[in-house]
Amino acid sequence: MKKLKIVFLFTIFVSIISFSFMLSGCASKNTKKILPPRIYYKKALYEAKNKNYPAAAKNFKSLITNYPSYRNTRKAELKLGDVYYSEGKYIEAGGAYTDFLVLHPRSKEASFAMFYIGMSHYKRIMGVGRSQNQAKKAKAEFEKLISKYPYSKFSKEALKLIKIINIHLSKNTFFTGLYYFNAGMWKQAAYMFKIVLKQYRGYPIIPKDLYYTYICYKNLKNKIEADKYKEILLSHFSGSIYTKRMA
Repeated sequence: MKKLKIVFLFTIFVSIISFSFMLSGCASKNTKKILPPRIYYKKALYEAKNKNYPAAAKNFKSLITNYPSYRNTRKAELKLGDVYYSEGKYIEAGGAYTDFLVLHPRSKEASFAMFYIGMSHYKRIMGVGRSQNQAKKAKAEFEKLISKYPYSKFSKEALKLIKIINIHLSKNTFFTGLYYFNAGMWKQAAYMFKIVLKQYRGYPIIPKDLYYTYICYKNLKNKIEADKYKEILLSHFSGSIYTKRMA
C-alpha cells in the first residue's frame, strides 16, 4: 500500500514537471522579443523612406504599443497616419490622425492632423449621383480646421478644397433635380434646382440651374415664377449659353 502511494505521488510529480516544461516551451514560442525603442523608430523611418509602408506601420505601432513614454513616440503616432495615407489606406490614416489629436489636442502639429483627417475623407469622395457622405465629412473637417486655426497654412489649403467640394456637391444636387426633370416631375425638379440656387450661389452651376428652373415653371404653366428665373438669368448671366437658348 505504501509502495503504491509512493508510485502515485511520483507520477503526479512527473506530470507537474512535464506540464511546466510544456508551458515554458509554449511561452518561449509565443513571446516575441521586444526591441529597444530607437530600433523600432529607425526601422520605421527607413521603411517609410523606401516606401515599404506596411513594414513602416508595423514598426511605428510596435513603438507606440511598447514604449508610450519614449521621446519619439508622439512623432511615431503622427507618422503612422502619414504611412497609412501614403499607402492609400485613408480610413486607417484618418483613425491614426484622430488618435493623435485625442492624445495631443494642443500639439503644434494639431492643424496638420486636422487637415489630413479632412483629406482622408476627401480622398474617398464618390462621383456625382452616388453617396456624398465623404464629401460632407471632408467639408465639415476643413471648416473645423479653419475655425480653430484660421491663420494656418493648412487652413488656406482647406479653403480651396471647400470650394472644390462645393462645386462637386452643387453638381450632385443638380443631378438629383435633373433626374426628376427627365421624368417629367416638374415640381420635384424645381424644388431641387432651388436648393442649388440657395446653397451654391456664385458657383458655376448657377446659370444652368436657373435655366432648368425656368423650364420647370414654364412646363407647370406658372408664368410668374418662370419669368422671375428667366429675368435673373438674363440680367446676371447675359453671356451664358443658357441665356442664348432663350432667344
